[in-house]
Amino acid sequence: MQQGLGPHASAPMPGVRICPGCGIIAPLARTSCNVCSAPFGPQPTVAAGRAGAAVLACIHAADFTCKACGIRSPLATVDAHGEAECMGCGLRQAFDVVQWTDALGFAHGVGDLSGPSLDPIGARSRHAKIGVELTSSTKTQNAMIMDGQGTRTHSLRTSVSPGHPVCKTCHVPLDVWLEGETTKTRCARCNDAASYGLPPNARGAYPALVGVLSNEQRTDRAVARLGRTQAGVESIVCPQCGAGLGAGGGSELAKCTYCGLAVRIPGTLARQQRRGAPPKMDPFWVLLDGPSPARQRLARGKSEDADDDDDDEEQRVLALVPPVHGAPPAWGHAPMPPKASGATKLAIVFAILGLFLLGGTAAGIAVWMNMEEDEPPPPAAPPRARGRK
Repeated sequence: MQQGLGPHASAPMPGVRICPGCGIIAPLARTSCNVCSAPFGPQPTVAAGRAGAAVLACIHAADFTCKACGIRSPLATVDAHGEAECMGCGLRQAFDVVQWTDALGFAHGVGDLSGPSLDPIGARSRHAKIGVELTSSTKTQNAMIMDGQGTRTHSLRTSVSPGHPVCKTCHVPLDVWLEGETTKTRCARCNDAASYGLPPNARGAYPALVGVLSNEQRTDRAVARLGRTQAGVESIVCPQCGAGLGAGGGSELAKCTYCGLAVRIPGTLARQQRRGAPPKMDPFWVLLDGPSPARQRLARGKSEDADDDDDDEEQRVLALVPPVHGAPPAWGHAPMPPKASGATKLAIVFAILGLFLLGGTAAGIAVWMNMEEDEPPPPAAPPRARGRK
């Protein structure tokens, strides 16, 4: 039985047409999935797209730019520890958790405001075409923040689709419900079940996050460990019998060929056994409680962007240094007055530095550009063969 999670402001959805291969939304204008390429079939698979009052959204791509090697490294879950490991070079580096705050807020809006069944508020959203013509939306964060804590960069990119998780064997929608901070799933056809814990500190990053369905969060599987073979070679081994386990490079589930134990191989361990390009991570699902912030802003007559309200402060450079009293602004002024003396310049410099330290320590100087993209609308039917290009 699904656990209720409080009132929800959006209209109840009659069901979501989903891909039987991966579970993301199946747009009415498409006949196959834009992500996994599975055909939709003549009889569409329909699922709730919710667990109680929580919206389900699939993050089928998440990565960030490594500060050392510069590649875009994939992420397998919502990690709110403040660090991330590059799946290419292995560098463990600082990762500003605020990036997940922005990314999960964006995912909440995609899951809450997508089509094709829209209420009057959802019809005004930029995500209204998802489920009709489009499959997903991508948000790329590109920011540099300098404050009293140092310099931080934001580079998290997430591609999100609404939908409902499906059984990988039977390709039917899973039953999804919450028990405290544990999310459980079960296939009604094959009875395969799974349990997922909420990542530590995740609710602090985004309070509406109530569940994460990813291999990294499985709590009902033993965890593989690093061990050494008799030859002294470091390898991933079964925690029960010590036999070696093969790993493809990403976070995954495996079965020991010796004792039969089902084992979870963390992505950080699997990476150490892989050389070359970063592994491709499996998509993961997030459960987001209640109406999205974007819906609440639209209901108040505002833009659904948090940084695009009536104050016109979006996509700008914040220079949090108040002008010196009596000094003219640096724009739209009359001819410049005579140059100040060296002593006056020094006094102004110290005044600006003092004001900067007081006002800029918390907020600092921020430069940001958040880009959101949808894939181009696909044709309703494949084009006919032509004699020439």
